[in-house]
Amino acid sequence: MSDYDFDGGLKLKHQLLKKNKDTKKIIFIGGSNLALGLNSNKIQSSFPDYQIINYGHRFHYGLDFYISEIKNYLNKNDIIVIVPEYQLILDDYFGNQALAKLRIENLNYSDFKIDISPRDFLSYANERFRFLIKLREGTFPNKNSHNRESAFNEFGDCNAHWYWNHKKHQDYIDPDKIEVVSTNYLKSFTDNFTKRGNRILLIPPMYEKNSFKLSKNLIEANVEYYKKAGLNYAYPTDKMILDSKYFYDSPYHLLYEGIEIKTNIIISILMKNIKERTYNMQ
Repeated sequence: MSDYDFDGGLKLKHQLLKKNKDTKKIIFIGGSNLALGLNSNKIQSSFPDYQIINYGHRFHYGLDFYISEIKNYLNKNDIIVIVPEYQLILDDYFGNQALAKLRIENLNYSDFKIDISPRDFLSYANERFRFLIKLREGTFPNKNSHNRESAFNEFGDCNAHWYWNHKKHQDYIDPDKIEVVSTNYLKSFTDNFTKRGNRILLIPPMYEKNSFKLSKNLIEANVEYYKKAGLNYAYPTDKMILDSKYFYDSPYHLLYEGIEIKTNIIISILMKNIKERTYNMQ
């Protein structure tokens, strides 16, 4: 796998997960709102007794992919923080998991199991062909690009873009029809690992304000979806919004100032929940 590939960061995350299998840890799962929007070093400083792992990457892969990746590396004292993009519940957009398997197999570590359709294989082959053409032509961005393995730090954060300029992006809007995927996979995970002693927190992603206004129905569907899976948001969705100037190239990808705001909120949520858990165990 060339360094010129964002998905190379998943290999680094997996190595971090494997290295800390027997360590008490806080693991974040979700899409690129985490990969490109978290200051894990700051979280680590606030919780020195835990190893922080940012296992968020692309929301194209679906939440079940990330659950499948981490569940064999969890101890009973670990905390799992789910920060999912709102589109992840949609039945017609539940992550391209077959394509994810093809990508991850190229990194030679994942045990993720799923059937691969011919369409997914052709999509992957086409993408890799275009990748090789770019590589040959030398048309990739410079060494500071966030689309490469070396853009990720020791916690799994992709931080190359933190101090770039705001880039105009398209707003996300409510889909014409909201059909959600079954909650069975998530409810099973929540029930099993809560019984084992794990704390599972659901936190809304930081979302661009205008996209939030245009996605009201989808956000309400998320609240009900996760409630059905046994999870409630640990923070109000309408408090997890920022103006467009805080984002880079999508309603989810934050610049440094926005990352600091989001990280501080997450730290406060974790502190509150860890204190409550400690009190209840006394």
